[in-house]
Amino acid sequence: MNELTEKAWPIIKLLLIPYICLMFLLIYPIEYYVDAPGGLTEVESLIDVNYNEDKVTQGTISTTYIVALNRPSFFQFMVGYFSPYTTIDALTGSYADYTNEEISQISYWDKYTSVDASIIVAFQAASNDNSEIIIDYVEKVFVFGKATYLSNYDLISFGDEFISLVGDTGTITSIDDIASNTLLEDAYDFTFNKVDGEEYTVTLTKDSETLKFGITFRTAYIVNRETTFPEYNVANSNIGGPSGGLLQTLAIYNMLVPEDITQGLKIAGTGTIQYDGSVGYIGGVKQKIATAYLNKVDVFFIPNLDDNYTYDNYQEALKACEELNIDPTGWLVPVATFQDALDYLQGLGD
Repeated sequence: MNELTEKAWPIIKLLLIPYICLMFLLIYPIEYYVDAPGGLTEVESLIDVNYNEDKVTQGTISTTYIVALNRPSFFQFMVGYFSPYTTIDALTGSYADYTNEEISQISYWDKYTSVDASIIVAFQAASNDNSEIIIDYVEKVFVFGKATYLSNYDLISFGDEFISLVGDTGTITSIDDIASNTLLEDAYDFTFNKVDGEEYTVTLTKDSETLKFGITFRTAYIVNRETTFPEYNVANSNIGGPSGGLLQTLAIYNMLVPEDITQGLKIAGTGTIQYDGSVGYIGGVKQKIATAYLNKVDVFFIPNLDDNYTYDNYQEALKACEELNIDPTGWLVPVATFQDALDYLQGLGD
């Protein structure tokens, strides 16, 4: 270091301090999540059913997505903190233990199973008046939760399909039989399928305190596309989660029936879809209401009371409208089932 550099170095360090602090604020992640308004996605851009191709649809049916930041930078946190449209809270439960990549994997599989549920419900409803429409599906069990104490944690991915377990009485294939067939030993061999179809076997050991393996399964129905008619295509999407289920179901149904249920309207909404057609609770209500209002939708469907009468998205939506000074009259529509939404749209036509 020459003499000039030695003299200048203290000044350089002073100049670097604000820069370093700024970089820290821009990139340092904190254990919170930020939900912000997003946009609308027309279902036809995601799912295309090869049927009624000459049919003209006057209106649109769209899902509503929000921008969700997990572990935002301090700068992002502060921007969200001062916005009236955002919701900020600490990451809790298992999500606090998952990496952002793992949270994205969960969101992807939620979306994947949601699309199949929408297809099943829509095809079944349309087949009531059209015997040409056939829906076939199989039951599968996927990995949807991993505890931190799960042995061989990194070998098992979210969305891996459970195949079998070598238990106390032999090989079992039902998750309902796992507890009663894993009483004698501390470790057992589980077999799974990766997304690409690769089968693998891994030994899982019970946790010494909980006496559990630390893995959570979810049962879902997956469409058998070879024996389902008509054919359909699903495009790749970077929007995850199951909350588009109801609107996906409405749009798919509209592709299968001869009439146009949109009535020429801009229809959006949110809500998961169950296999019996019931509509389930979702998060991000405030951000979705703001998104719908800014996009000037004509009809926005929102879940009403859930099966346990615990959550009521409609009341949350009314509160959000009041906070944001939005008039919900005429466009905010509470529904509990797919049939409720369908009846409402058909009623507009009548």
